Order: sequence, then structure tokens, then C-alpha cells
Amino acid sequence: MLTVTASAKEKLKEALQEQADTQMAIRIIPSPSKPDQLQLALDKPKEEDQVVESDDAKKLLLVGPDVAPALEGMRMDYQETPQGSGFTMSRLAPEGNASKVIEVVDQNFEEVVLRSDLPTEVDFWAPWCGPCHMVSPIYDKLSEEYEGRFKFCKVNVDENRQTAMEYQIMSIPMQLFFKDGELVDSIVGAVPESEIRTRVEAWL
Repeated sequence: MLTVTASAKEKLKEALQEQADTQMAIRIIPSPSKPDQLQLALDKPKEEDQVVESDDAKKLLLVGPDVAPALEGMRMDYQETPQGSGFTMSRLAPEGNASKVIEVVDQNFEEVVLRSDLPTEVDFWAPWCGPCHMVSPIYDKLSEEYEGRFKFCKVNVDENRQTAMEYQIMSIPMQLFFKDGELVDSIVGAVPESEIRTRVEAWL
């Protein structure tokens, strides 16, 4: 489940101390305007919630059953920088990571992806993108499961702008699927494993 750092927990407590209603907690929800992104909102606990953090029997951070699977293996932190401050999400590195995902750069994109003998998925991502970290474990898992049958790659859009511009990557995470050197499918945003698996099976 989601891991919350000490600094993030303290900021959650500070935010709730300002609320007159002591029953209020902070909930992680999909953004109404961008469902592939997450945001924090004030809400009262519900029976089906998972309580991620509490303090002196007071519920601090809640996650509903619809969001909980995507937060597995994630860490929530609070950081203050000269550019601003806020909560961040990152993926904890699994022990004995068996990921077969290939990191691709501008210079070898054609060789690794377009000339691949296998159907290939490319995950366009960036380190600052929370939803990108949410779906990354799915591709790690599938890369191991489909080894030898399907190739999984990732491109850091901050470091490989040429490829990102060529494929008009305007929003991340963005998944592009290639077969025989041709772009055949795409997925925008953080989606469930079942949808990704369906796309993979369709192009095998």
C-alpha cells in the first residue's frame, strides 16, 4: 500500500488542524478535470475506505477502493524547494526488481523500437509525473511476463525531446504501441493493468 513519509504526515496533520470539523480527513482522488492525475481533497471517512495514515485515533489520509490499487508500492512525500512546495508521489524500488523494460533515447529509438522484431510498447514518462510512477510497476510486471514475445520500452521526455516532439507527446503518461515499425495503438493517462494487458494481447 502507499507509504507516507514523516514530513508528509506532519503536513497532513497541519492541514487538518485548520479544519473546524474534526471528522474531516484528506482523501486521494482522481482529478475531476484530468482523471489520469490524482489530487488531495477534504472529505469524511466512508466505510469502504482504506486509512493510510492516522494520528491519535484521528484519520488523516484516506484512499477509496477505486484508487488503492494504483498506489501500491508508491511513496508520498512533502518537499519544499525554491520553485515551490507540495506533496509528491514516487515509486519505491521493488526488491529484486525483475523489470525487463528497456530505457530508450533519441539516438537508438529507431533501432530499438522501429526495427524491433517484436511488438513494442513505449512508455513516455518523466520523473516529476505522479501518474507515470503509478503505471510503471505494471509495465515492469508485464515486461517479465511477456519476455521474448513483447518488448517494453520507456522514454524520458525531459531528456529525449526529439522523440517526444516527433510523436507529438503533449500529455504523459502516454503509451505508444508499434508493430513492424508502424505506430498501431496508444493509451493516454494512467489506466488499469487489465486495459494495458488487453492492448498487449491484441498486438501479439
